[in-house]
Amino acid sequence: MSLMLNPAYRFSPLLTDTEQYAKHSDVVLLYCAKAHGELNDAHLHRTERAVLAKRKKVQAQQEYRTTRWAIKQLARQLYPQYRDYPLAAWCSEFDADQVQLILSIDGHPLDARVVISHAHGHIAVAMTRGTALLGVDIEKIDNARAFEKLAAHYYPAAEARDIGSDVETFFRVWTLKEAYAKATKQPIATLLGQPILELIAALDGQVYCQELFAGHFDISLITDTQRPVLTVNLPAAVDE
Repeated sequence: MSLMLNPAYRFSPLLTDTEQYAKHSDVVLLYCAKAHGELNDAHLHRTERAVLAKRKKVQAQQEYRTTRWAIKQLARQLYPQYRDYPLAAWCSEFDADQVQLILSIDGHPLDARVVISHAHGHIAVAMTRGTALLGVDIEKIDNARAFEKLAAHYYPAAEARDIGSDVETFFRVWTLKEAYAKATKQPIATLLGQPILELIAALDGQVYCQELFAGHFDISLITDTQRPVLTVNLPAAVDE
């Protein structure tokens, strides 16, 4: 835990998979990793390949391949009845009307809530079953950005004061707002000027935050109060 982080923005750290809730029907599974450069397109559905073709930068391609691979691996855990289906039979596609990713198997939509985030070649994928409040965001803690000016320009004055000259608190506020925006399906632009702690206090949910990858990244996750959240490890990312 950062010693500089403003204490007001500290929340419960994420739990690792201890099997305690592994069979819980409402569990939220979270996977965080560096985007894998060794993945090819074999695990992608044809719809996903069409989306990938629009990604021109190598890093964006790696992030896309890795998030889709992770979505399908987590889905196999949440939907064991489809565990033996090839990865390419699964498809995740963004639905603009529902403002969320739709996960399907052989063309049949599943009752999944899937949220992803990526930053600087690292990814986070959160998934649960059913209609759920769920949002996740990962960001690189970047001292090179003029974060004090950004905070003064976009955030409420009280938040800018809370941040001061502390880059960890700036990015914690950022990940919290992004996670909240995804959980509530609101545009992030409408939330920048609102104090995130007040929004969270009025929300019937639970919040998890921590730094990852040797303290170089920050992650925030928001979900329903009754859903256990587990950070899971997946096997080495390889195509089948």
